[in-house]
Amino acid sequence: MTTIITASIERLEAIYTLRPKLYELGMFVSNKPDFAVQLAGDFSTLGNYLLTVTDAFRFEISLEKADSAHVLRASLTLENHLESLSQTEIRQTGFTHLIDAESQIFRKHYRFTTNEVAADPEALKRILSNKTKEELFNDLNRKNIQLQVEIDERITAEEALRETQRDLVAAEKLAALGGLVAGIAHEINTPVGIGVTAASHLRETIDGFATLCAEGKLKRSDLDALINSVRDLNGMVEENLQRASSLIKSFKEVAVDQTAEDEREFLLKQYVNQVVISLSPKLRNRSIEIVLDGIDESISLKTTPGPISQILTNLIMNSLVHAFDANQSGKIEISAFRDLDVLQLTYADSGKGIAAENLEKIFDPFFTTKRSHGGSGLGMHLVYNIVTKKYLGQIKCESEPNQGVIFHMSLHNVF
Repeated sequence: MTTIITASIERLEAIYTLRPKLYELGMFVSNKPDFAVQLAGDFSTLGNYLLTVTDAFRFEISLEKADSAHVLRASLTLENHLESLSQTEIRQTGFTHLIDAESQIFRKHYRFTTNEVAADPEALKRILSNKTKEELFNDLNRKNIQLQVEIDERITAEEALRETQRDLVAAEKLAALGGLVAGIAHEINTPVGIGVTAASHLRETIDGFATLCAEGKLKRSDLDALINSVRDLNGMVEENLQRASSLIKSFKEVAVDQTAEDEREFLLKQYVNQVVISLSPKLRNRSIEIVLDGIDESISLKTTPGPISQILTNLIMNSLVHAFDANQSGKIEISAFRDLDVLQLTYADSGKGIAAENLEKIFDPFFTTKRSHGGSGLGMHLVYNIVTKKYLGQIKCESEPNQGVIFHMSLHNVF
């Protein structure tokens, strides 16, 4: 005896899906429509009834050759044993109802004559295992539904990732601005402190001179000393107030530009110099020379200056953190020229350079080689986004270990 197929039926629709397959099998082995209809009908009638009294059952079809004929054996086995079962529907299909300790089995034998080819078990298996159009359609629907669910989940996840990245980039900007505020405050404290001390000394000098006048002890040398002291102290106050004023002016323009979206016209070299001045607290006690000679002084931009400040600030801070050790001397060069309607901006430092395996990763979000030193991995990603999205340009980095770095940037829509 050769088993053709064994499977489980759990739902009524599965019976109706199997029915055309049984009909096709009956026609294949006997070439008799009456036999095919009987085989499909018997199974459907009994299977339909069984699913009203049990959750599931297994069916098995086997083929046995007997002399010149063949016997097709169909059996159904309940998954769960039932104590009693009405024989009404069973008798209509001619199945034999057997009860054993494990389950209830329903059997029926069909005898017919056929040729060897038509009774080929492998061919019969293919008939029963091939899916109907309805099954294929249902499979396609399920796959489409699953695909749509996966697409929706992917879109949701990507949007959440973009939102997170936007939040992190915004936090990075605020953190940089906060660091700028703290640095400028510390830097301004020095000239203001000197100015206060000089003013206090000047007041004491004038009070001493007034006392001499009141007592009638004033001499020519006292007047000369007063004049010299006032001149020196006034020079100190004026020099330090100018220094504080320059810092405040640079900070004000850079800080406002980093948070505002207003477009204005400005000279590039003058603005870059203000950015460098605003970073002077970070450059204090560092032997780093910043050279701006390569910037064409005639270049005037008409754009939102904040992103320009963010590009330069992140590049300079990146050099201070990654390119140079604390006591290492070096040079940063910034150059720019106009190429038709495109600004070609170049940034270079003479620092440690970038290892080959890291060169392609430097613009990736969250990539940093200084995680343990507080690096977020967002600085260069922010630069990349500004250049490529804000200015619709390109940025390229050239570097070798111990040979410094060069960033070539092309910025559109800035004139």
